[in-house]
Amino acid sequence: MKRILLPPALLLGLGALLALSQTTLPEGPGKELVLAKCQTCHDIGFVARERLSRERWDVVLSEMVMRGLQVTPEERGRILDYLATYLGTEPPPATPPAQETPAPKTGAQVYANCQGCHGPQGEGNPPTFPPLKGHVEKLLRAEGGRAYLLAVVLYGVQGPMKVLGQEYNNVMPGFSWLSDEELALVLNHLAAWGAPEGFRPYKPEEVQAARAKPLTPEEVLKLRQGLKLP
Repeated sequence: MKRILLPPALLLGLGALLALSQTTLPEGPGKELVLAKCQTCHDIGFVARERLSRERWDVVLSEMVMRGLQVTPEERGRILDYLATYLGTEPPPATPPAQETPAPKTGAQVYANCQGCHGPQGEGNPPTFPPLKGHVEKLLRAEGGRAYLLAVVLYGVQGPMKVLGQEYNNVMPGFSWLSDEELALVLNHLAAWGAPEGFRPYKPEEVQAARAKPLTPEEVLKLRQGLKLP
């Protein structure tokens, strides 16, 4: 197998990007967008000791776009501004004053964490990332599909699968760092694309109960294999 060697600067940038953390990420314009786009595909740890120049962050973002990150030019600019300002080589600006308590989130807002791979309307990005629209309906109609969909969002899934006739073999990270309320919101947002008659909306208590039975992404895949999807 041919090995691909990446430039040291790019490796450093990727390492720093993977080291971001939702709990330690500095406050500033663009923070939520960075979390939504980067957390989708990366496990994010503590802030890296190495800080990168704007030019190096630009290289990192270009590499991520080549690997499937879906961002508009405007979003890319906002992400680059945030990374260069708050995770750059110069000290970041002073933390802005605390803002008023934001309004409650909607399912569409929480779904921003998913659309980097699955698209704004659930259209996906075949053959890398599967669509959700048209597929979630089949899951919710299948026996055991409701619990499987919750497990996928909570714990992620890894391995080969077929979605709407297309083969996929990728890794989806879980979103256990979201609150029970946020996970229920995004699950109901997905269900709105094709829930069967009599569908019961997900509730935070149902998510909380699922947390008590943690699964690995491979175990989640086994749940899927038992659904007998058409």
